[in-house]
Formats: sequence, C-alpha cells, structure tokens
Amino acid sequence: MPPKIRPVPPTGRLSAKTREFPQIVYDMRHVVFSVVRQRPMPNGLSGCKALGTGFFIARDVFITCDHVMNHPNDPHQNGDSYLLFANLTGTSGKLYTLTTPTIGQEINLFPNLDLAVLRVNTATADQPFAALEYGDVYAGEDIGVVGYPLPTLQVVNGNVALNSLLYRAARGCVTGRYFANDGALLNVPIIEVNFLFVPGNSGGPVFSAETGRVMGFVRGFQALKIRESVATVSMIQNQQMPLGLGNQYIENLNAIYSLAIKLDFIRATVEGFGATL
Repeated sequence: MPPKIRPVPPTGRLSAKTREFPQIVYDMRHVVFSVVRQRPMPNGLSGCKALGTGFFIARDVFITCDHVMNHPNDPHQNGDSYLLFANLTGTSGKLYTLTTPTIGQEINLFPNLDLAVLRVNTATADQPFAALEYGDVYAGEDIGVVGYPLPTLQVVNGNVALNSLLYRAARGCVTGRYFANDGALLNVPIIEVNFLFVPGNSGGPVFSAETGRVMGFVRGFQALKIRESVATVSMIQNQQMPLGLGNQYIENLNAIYSLAIKLDFIRATVEGFGATL
C-alpha cells in the first residue's frame, strides 16, 4: 500500500516520532525555504538570484551556510534584500522578506563555522521549525535531505513564480563520519553520503529518515578521481566533428561524496539564539 501522508500543516517544533519518510518530507516542506537575494540594479530594477537553501530551527531563527549568504565570489552588499520562499503545494507557498537587513542584527555570519543565522519576523505566522539532533551519527544510518537545488527563477509581474522553485527530496545512508580540516574550518565533524548534493542544496537539512530529527546541514561535495583515460568519439552516419576539434577527449571516472556539517559543530552558537532541542 502507498504510504499515508497526513496533509495537515505542522505547527511548533516538528514531530520526532518514528513515521514514514514521505510524511517527514511533507512536514519538512514547511520549515525548509529557498534563499533568494534581491539586489538593486543600476537601471533601477531589482535583480533576483536563488542562493541556496535553509531551514528554521526556532520560530524566528533560520540557518543556512555562510557561503550561501556571503560567498567570497559574490558577497553580501549594502542594499541587498532577501526573500525566503517555501513552495508548499506547487501553487501556494509561504514568503518572508528581509528588507535591507543589517549584518550583526538580522543576519549573523560565522565564516569559521560556514554558518549564517537569520532573525526572521514571523510574528504574524505560526512558523514551525525542525527538531534537532546533536547525538552520534553512524555509518549506514538512513538519512534524507530536502531543499531547492538547481533553481531556475522565473519572475512574473515582479513576483518570483513558485513553479520555478522545485522542492526536492533524496534518501540514502551515511557512508562515513570523520573530522576534516577544511580550509578555514578546523576539526569539522563531517557526515558523508554517496548521493550528490547539487548547487542550491547548500544550507539545507540532513535528517534521520525515521524520525526527521536534523543532524547536519549541507556543505557541498567532493569528487575523488578513480580513473582517467583517453576516449574516442564514435562517428556515425558520416557525421563530422566541429571545425578544429579532434575526435578524442579525456574521460574521467569520479567517486562523488556529498558532505554535510554535523549539527553539534554549531550547537553553542545556535543555542545562543534560542534554538534548543
């Protein structure tokens, strides 16, 4: 029989009871948002760009990656505003707006944790939030990830079209746990999985596929080269290569491992904002 989904919007902290994965994904849909930046343009218009994913960990506290909000190649600028979008049904959604927020107040950046904490005014909404898990994570543990990867924003009459933000879910298992020294991040507890996190997933939750408790947040992925060889393009029906190109290329076979930062790495910081278990 197909899994039963209770189509009732959650309130408060999400349940951490054992339940079917589609129900967890449905509940998560109400706490996970796409992060969209609005930047004033020289022509007076406002440019929109989807930066990544994030999620609520308390009624008014939202987290994502520092590199989502303030990437070195595309940093936050004075005058930037942010939209938090949740696509709830494909035709209806939820929106919060941070208009020209101030760094250190509405937006708090912790590059040494790859963490951004946003204070969001949710006074007029009963905003649900994720249940958190700071305990051990084991190789082989069944986990899920949700978010808004590969967004292709469409703006219609000045508004972002919901159908251009597709909420996606994936499920797999933890392939490894280790501590990494990753550039500016020292002794980072990493949760590794072998399905691909793609651009736009950064900042989204990684959670138990049995209870929905969030145990980490998406950082990125690494590709480990297994084999490299010279391959030849097979020509059929007298087709020719474009002018100046040969029929040989380098073929790479890579092992892709996606990486999430374990939540206890940021525990002291987020608890300072009132996010508790």
